[in-house]
Amino acid sequence: MKKLATLLALVAMVGMANASDFTQVGYTAEPGEVIGGGLDECTGTLVYNHDYTFENGYAWQYGGVEPPYYGAFAEGFAQDAANIQCVALWLTDVGYYMGGPCDVYVWEGGVSGMPGAVLTVMTGVDPGAPAFWPSISQHDVDIPDYSFAGGEMTVGYWGDWPGMLTQWYCAADLDGFGGNPWTNLAPGSSYGTGWTDPSVVWGTTQSMGLGFYWDMGTPAESATWGSIKALF
Repeated sequence: MKKLATLLALVAMVGMANASDFTQVGYTAEPGEVIGGGLDECTGTLVYNHDYTFENGYAWQYGGVEPPYYGAFAEGFAQDAANIQCVALWLTDVGYYMGGPCDVYVWEGGVSGMPGAVLTVMTGVDPGAPAFWPSISQHDVDIPDYSFAGGEMTVGYWGDWPGMLTQWYCAADLDGFGGNPWTNLAPGSSYGTGWTDPSVVWGTTQSMGLGFYWDMGTPAESATWGSIKALF
């Protein structure tokens, strides 16, 4: 009965949020299971800034989504020279998924300043049906191989549904190690226009559920930026 009441409350909250250009699944103090993805092509080292638990999920919809990538979510990284082969998305849903699509990007910058020029993009991606909140699913996207020279880079996606209801939510880590989360505000937003920290819209956010696989051409142990930070 308690679970049913919680679900009904969540559905009611999301229904009210649909009238605006931004929405969220709602905070949970007990994050759900993370369901692993994994493409055979994505064999490098997986890097991310979150702590592998997610307390909320964010999305833009209706007027908050405009070409070329207003309404995008992204996460910035400082990375040595490497071959970027895949991008990982941690997503969730409350029943709106209808098959995508989205465009998956790598931008320059994103750590000391906002993301800059597009380095590579894979368009028309259907990541597959996300897990149902509060569970989260990992979706690996094989992108055109990009030889990154080193420095700052940002990975993320733009949901290709201008003027429409969101199809899924980007997982958000609210209490992890901390990273470089970004979202791109559409013109006319009451919060401004362009890249900004999602904390401005949804409240304190440590990092987004976004990462990437890199390969230097030699075998490497599976590791994550989050797990490396946890050692210190």
